Amino acid sequence: MDELASIIIVTCNHKNYLANCLQSLSLQDYPHEIILVDNGSIDGTVQFVEKNFEQVKIIQNINNGYGAGNNLGVSYAQGNYIVVLNPDTIVEKNWLGDLITPLFNNHNTVTTPKILMYDGLTINTCGNINHFTGLTFTRGLGEDITHNNQYFSPTGISGACFAIKKEDYLKIGGFDEKIFLYNEDSEFSWRLHAYDFTIIFVSSSIVKHHYKSGVSPEKLYLLEIGRYRILRKYLNKKEAIQLIPSLLVTECLVFGYAFKCGYKGLVYKLKAVRGITSLKYDTNNPDTRKIISRLSPVIPTNLLTSNQFECAFVVLCNKIFRWNLKVLK
Repeated sequence: MDELASIIIVTCNHKNYLANCLQSLSLQDYPHEIILVDNGSIDGTVQFVEKNFEQVKIIQNINNGYGAGNNLGVSYAQGNYIVVLNPDTIVEKNWLGDLITPLFNNHNTVTTPKILMYDGLTINTCGNINHFTGLTFTRGLGEDITHNNQYFSPTGISGACFAIKKEDYLKIGGFDEKIFLYNEDSEFSWRLHAYDFTIIFVSSSIVKHHYKSGVSPEKLYLLEIGRYRILRKYLNKKEAIQLIPSLLVTECLVFGYAFKCGYKGLVYKLKAVRGITSLKYDTNNPDTRKIISRLSPVIPTNLLTSNQFECAFVVLCNKIFRWNLKVLK
């Protein structure tokens, strides 16, 4: 049991992906167990897995969110290592062993793999870029798969796949269950920095992920609610006031993206803004300045933009972000 890895897969109506995912896991040489948390699927997921993958431990659950589902799965885990994996993925042969090995002798460490698009032709993400305003971006999106093979410590993990010692997962409290879906991995990353964890990108550990570029109005709403939850949790009122320039700039950026999504995008963005009033400041604030110093001071110029004008505006925003950080420090 000392070397056992517990692979946690939270699913809700992903039957069409699970066959490929579970078959790829069967090729892993590293000792592991698979725990499938089904968040109320109605597509026959449970019956399909019971019939075709008897080795998988199934936990039937109500749909109370991705993070909560993972926390439930971890409570059943027998291994000393936790691997969180999305159901719409395919892993390559040495994925698990390469992902777990750096955890053996490193204290306070989390590993994140090289995640490709589902067809394996381009990169989905190589760890996430977490910005101090709560924005999160994929690192290396759309790049050639031969890129990003060097050692790197990204500012965030991807919720699609990462590995951590079970004792460490429990120590930091697992996922924040107040975030239903999206940005739960960002909040988890902020907490890792609060606990002085190092995130290691393992380029030899390969995952293929069915990732859809772009953000629907509904997803934008969930992303923004999660982002506001992070800011309320980690910034006290004084810090929030000091960061007003950056936070206002970020609102302009997100409203601009919502506008490009059309009327519905603006409606869902405004709905998220109204939801701020229901979020409370956390009275047990961690050392926010330490966390922010480990996050990205700028945002990518190529992920929110579609023309030269928008790119120039993001460059200007990054100058404001850098200046505002100096004010905070």
